[in-house]
Amino acid sequence: MRLHCLAALPVAGLLSAVTVTAVQAPANAASAAATMAAPKLLRFGQSARVSGEWGRPLRVAPLGVYYYRPSADASIKPKQKWFVAVAIRVTALFKADRMPDPISGNMWRVKSGARTFDTNSGNVMSAPWAGRVNEGVMNVKPGHPDVVIKTFDLPRAGGTLEWATRNGTPIRWQIPAKNTGKTSYQQVLDALED
Repeated sequence: MRLHCLAALPVAGLLSAVTVTAVQAPANAASAAATMAAPKLLRFGQSARVSGEWGRPLRVAPLGVYYYRPSADASIKPKQKWFVAVAIRVTALFKADRMPDPISGNMWRVKSGARTFDTNSGNVMSAPWAGRVNEGVMNVKPGHPDVVIKTFDLPRAGGTLEWATRNGTPIRWQIPAKNTGKTSYQQVLDALED
């Protein structure tokens, strides 16, 4: 018991040396939201650094966007107005890694007006190229980037592409309102021709 008391003395001395500083919180939630900065909007094609599934750094950049609107008599149609394919280049910086799965709380999504759409919204799973293009990143090695296609069902062209993480501020890109970067989404065009 005596040893226990002696061991507590240095801790008590350290605790008495700690200074506590109070920070006054904003008066209401609206004030708090006003003081937070909105995430920066990147140019389409500009790369951003993200953490991979195993915590290693990756670089991601949207390279192309393709808007597809089926004919009126098509059996497969988007729930909204457009099936939209976004081609994204993923590069490992130092060691192999992969993009985290949505189950971990990370996801690609598009904000269109006041609404948000993810890669499961609407009839995305019925897009004519679904299951026939590279939709997920396996292991990416340094020097060997991979291009993946993320598909959305959107009400209009354009919007804001976001990589949202469970623990942080989303990374945002302005999506062009017309087809851009054809070579990056060629696999979608090939799937449509089959």
